[in-house]
Amino acid sequence: MKYIKGVHRHGSETFLIVSNNQQSLEPNSIIKTSTTKSGINSIISEYKGIEWYNHLSKNKIVCNFDIKTKTYYRIEIKLNKGFFNITTNTSYQKIKKYLDLTIKHYVEIWHGFKNKSHSPFHGDLSLVGNVMFNDVDEVLFVDWEQFDNSLKMPTGLDIMMIIIENVWYETLKANQISKDVLKHVKNSIENLIKAQLLSPLLQKKPAQSSLNFINDNIEIWRGQHYKLPVLKMPKKYIIEIDNAITN
Repeated sequence: MKYIKGVHRHGSETFLIVSNNQQSLEPNSIIKTSTTKSGINSIISEYKGIEWYNHLSKNKIVCNFDIKTKTYYRIEIKLNKGFFNITTNTSYQKIKKYLDLTIKHYVEIWHGFKNKSHSPFHGDLSLVGNVMFNDVDEVLFVDWEQFDNSLKMPTGLDIMMIIIENVWYETLKANQISKDVLKHVKNSIENLIKAQLLSPLLQKKPAQSSLNFINDNIEIWRGQHYKLPVLKMPKKYIIEIDNAITN
């Protein structure tokens, strides 16, 4: 059984279809199709990102990529059994473990880019939907439609975006950044620096430098930049994060 889950979600210009098991009705795979230039480029980027990731990851993403016609592309991505997403509105205290696992996995996958200013870029790494986990603490990065291996993207920007995103979610609930959250953020960024996977371009005021790069290169997100939580973070919290790292 198949059903349409989304049409041109977040301006992606793709149709998103979920294919369920006929008996259990559990999702088996997701299918993305497009007939527009922008949508087709997203599908191509996703396939290239999955290929790049599978070469380096223990857990593989199985997908079928079809060019039906010059103006109709299709990709079907099998769902990895046993992996789950973090639910929305989960407190920072409860997701700290998953943030740590995400950073550890990033270090494993991007290990070949230590001390490099630039590296391949996922572009939309979010605990809410694009990072998955299983019961033995393995991690899977999914949804690679923003992937680009040709642009000069600062190493570690993916992680900076995910850190700032989750601090922003916390400020929506508490109207402040607690000392415990700031301590974890500081440790997370320091761990990225120790792993030699935070670009020199971002090491001075990492939060503000990350935000500046995104704002200066909005076109990279192909019209989907408005959905990035990092761009919603108030200036005062960006300053607070950078001050915590400096001190």
